[in-house]
Formats: sequence, C-alpha cells, structure tokens
Amino acid sequence: MKITDQKKFKLWVEAEKTLTLGGSPEHLRTSGLLAAQSQAWPSALLRLEEAVRNGVYDLQTLDTLGEAAYQTQTHQALLPFQNLYREPLIAIHLARALMMLGQISAAREFLKLAPDSMLKAAITAVLGVEKNIESSIAAMLLPLSQTKTEMTNLNFVEYWQALAPIAEAAGRKDLVQLAERRLKALAYAKPVIHYNQSLRLLAEGEFRAGWKLYDWRLMPGSPCPAPTAFMDFPMWEGEFLSEQKLLVIMENGFGDQIFALRYLQALTGEGAKIEAAVGPELLALVQSSFPSMQVHDLVKAQEASYWQNKPRPDFWTYCLSIPSRTDLWNPLQTADYLKAPENLLAHYKSELNFKNPKKLPIHGMVWHGDIRTAPMRTRAYSIQEFLRESEILKAPCLVICLQKDATQEELSILQTEIEKSGGQLSCQLINAAPTLQDFAHTSAWISCLDQMWSCDTAAAHLAGALGVPTTVLIRNKAIWHWRCDKITQQSVWYDSCHIKYALTPAISYMFEIRPE
Repeated sequence: MKITDQKKFKLWVEAEKTLTLGGSPEHLRTSGLLAAQSQAWPSALLRLEEAVRNGVYDLQTLDTLGEAAYQTQTHQALLPFQNLYREPLIAIHLARALMMLGQISAAREFLKLAPDSMLKAAITAVLGVEKNIESSIAAMLLPLSQTKTEMTNLNFVEYWQALAPIAEAAGRKDLVQLAERRLKALAYAKPVIHYNQSLRLLAEGEFRAGWKLYDWRLMPGSPCPAPTAFMDFPMWEGEFLSEQKLLVIMENGFGDQIFALRYLQALTGEGAKIEAAVGPELLALVQSSFPSMQVHDLVKAQEASYWQNKPRPDFWTYCLSIPSRTDLWNPLQTADYLKAPENLLAHYKSELNFKNPKKLPIHGMVWHGDIRTAPMRTRAYSIQEFLRESEILKAPCLVICLQKDATQEELSILQTEIEKSGGQLSCQLINAAPTLQDFAHTSAWISCLDQMWSCDTAAAHLAGALGVPTTVLIRNKAIWHWRCDKITQQSVWYDSCHIKYALTPAISYMFEIRPE
C-alpha cells in the first residue's frame, strides 16, 4: 500500500482529524496500515485492533497488527486486548508475524493466549525448531501415534502446512511427502496451499513442478496481490507466437521484475515479437537493455486510451507465467542480460576516476530493502550486522553506498567503521543515494563496481542481471530466487552471484496461514 493512493490517504487523514476509533472497519484498517507504514505503532495498534474486533481478518491486517503489538511492547504485558487475542486464529496470526520478524520469544507469548488446539500445537512445534528440530517433529507427530486418533481428526490444512517445512529441515522427505499428499486431499481448491508448495519446490530445485504450481498466485485467495486481466487482450496460454505479438507485463516487486526480464531475451531469441510493459522506475533501464524492443510505461499502458492509435498485441502474459507456458522452466544462462545506459555509465565512471586517484577496488553495498513492508524487514540487516557479516571493509577499497534511504545515523556508523579500518589510507566512502533517481542510474553505478554486497533486495537482482560480481547475504533460505550450488554457493539463477547465509534461523519459514 502506498500513501499515493488518494482514496485511502483521504480515509487516513479523516481518521487522524477525528482522533477517534469510530468509522467503518475498512476506514480503521486503512488508517492503521498507513500509520504502521509511518511507524506510528501505537496509533496503528489501536486502529488495527478495532478493525479486527469488527471482523477484518485479512492476512496483511493481522500480520501488521502482530508487528504493531511487538513494536509497542504489548506482547510483554499481554494487555489491554487479551480477549481479542484469545481468538485462536488471531493469536496464531500474531505469533506467525512475530516469528517471521525473528521475535521468537514474543511469538511464544502470543501463543499462550490461544486456547489449546491442534493448530496451536502445530505452530508451537514450529517455534520450537530453534532448540531441536527432532523434538519439534515428535511434538507434531504425537497425534498420529495415539491409537484413538484417526486421520480424519487432523483434517485442517494448517497442521500439515506447518509440518512440511519442519520435516524438510530435518531431512525427513517421507514426512514432507505425507504432508503434501494430505494438503492436496484437504485443500485442492485453496490457492495459498499450492502457492506455498510452489515456493518450496522452486527453492528445492524442482523447477518444472514449481513453476506450474506458481500459477496459483493468480487465483483469488492467494497471498499475492490479486492481478487482473490486462485490458481486453487475450491472455497467452502458450500458443505458438511465430508471427504474433506478445505483451509481457511486469508483476510483483522490483526484484521479481528484474529477475523476470531474462525471459524477454529468451523469447525474442526464439523469433517471437515481444513487447514489454514496465513501471516508470524501470523504463529507461529496459529501453537501454533491449533497444530493438517496444517498451511501454505500465502505468500508461493500463489506460484504454493508450492503445487507440497503437498496434494492439495479440496476447499478453505476466512475466512470471512465462516458465509455466514454455520449456524455459530450468534456470537460464544469465550473462549480462541488462545493460546500463551508456551516457550514465560514462558519467559515473568519470566521477569515480576523479574521486579514486589511488585506483582502489570499488565496492557497493545495500543492507536492506523497503523496510516499510514486513517481508522486506525479515530479509534486512542493520548496518552493524551487515558490516560484521560481509567482508566489505576487510581490504582497502572505495565504498559506494547504494542504500537509497540511508539515514544520517547509518551513514555516521558506516563512516566510523571506515575510519576504524584505516580511514583515508584504506577505505573511503561515497554516498551515491542522492543520485539514484531510477534503476537506470542505479545500474550505472553498479556497473562501475568491482564487487557488490547486498541483502535480498532489488539491488542484488540488478547486480546479478548486469553480471557484476556480487555477494548476497541471505537471512531466509526459503527465498527461492537465491537457490545456489551447495558446494560452491554460486547462484543457479545469476552467474555472477555468490550466496552467503548470514544470521539465518534453524528453519526457513515459508508457509502462510489464511482465514476462511
């Protein structure tokens, strides 16, 4: 959600003016989510709790409510809304949100509020993984060992959904297969189950099956934002495209979009007439990378009037649907499929030649993505953690800060650490953040680097797509984009990326719980 959404922004302003918890549940939800985005946690907590009290149970609201409860420390006192949290599904959602944020002890406190149930036992077992995976499996299998317990008594998907990642972490493929069979039997029509399974399969390297199941993200009820049909063009289902035009629509976050741009090159190489619709932030970069391709501004292309005087495509598709509709489901070779604009590249190279007379190696760094969203916070590092876990200051270098929203405090910490390493005699710092107008500028800076250091964010995907040597620090092994060779730790999707697991939990949480 962005504050630029005028309708929702108006609701938030109205709520702030009235300074009351009155109004519709949707009114409260919107103002609460926007308050959380601004890190006004007490306000967010009050509004979201009232929204939930009035029947709003969507995933984003419950997860944000869980984080607001953690940020305001109400998880310690368990006040003032104990009765609200005693609703089993809500308490478990709050525990899950805290678990994803790495706040395990706080998650356990929330679980204490939920009445005893098999679902509570399942999530409690997940939270116990940090201590002993085998004991957690034993706790989850206990119901199956009771002679009076029939399999039908375990007919809720959350139990089996929680069992699968624990069993996988312990190497129990038999239990993973059992869980998946039960999930299919119990919830064939539930998109979230198939979507979760697709993420696990892609992370495990089962690409063909994973991509097929990934299409469940398009169904109502999946954890992904519900996509809609693109104008009135027919959706591509894999038809032969020899003489026909296919419009590829970018989707999800910028990291996914940059990842998926590889398929434009692949489809064009097979003789298809490909056009792309990308967001304004990516427009200049994609145009410079595919100069012979028609590239549209996605915002404008979604308007009916845009196509009145233009040749219409024969089909359209979402970018991440291409693997399931072609034979491109295995990782593609990824040597430099994006190119920075030459004028920007020349400009920044000239600037670096002037500021780097000692010809020090040039290293870039990004330690977090958009931390306004809970998923990105689970992948982020503090500047102290990032400097400790990476090797960016281990040798003399020119450090380029590519963290777009770096605070003065973070820059001060970075400068202090550079000075500790030897100051002007070893490492130096350039803050490139003010120049990062769009991904074209970012790509030009990254193309100047000898080495990129990044967490799981769009900058890491961009460095990999540009072919720049990159080390990606990963906190969650379940993020399928960063699957790597177990011996070399080289990414299977980006030839130039090396994966380093830093501060990862004992188990990577990859499942979602959704209310009915």
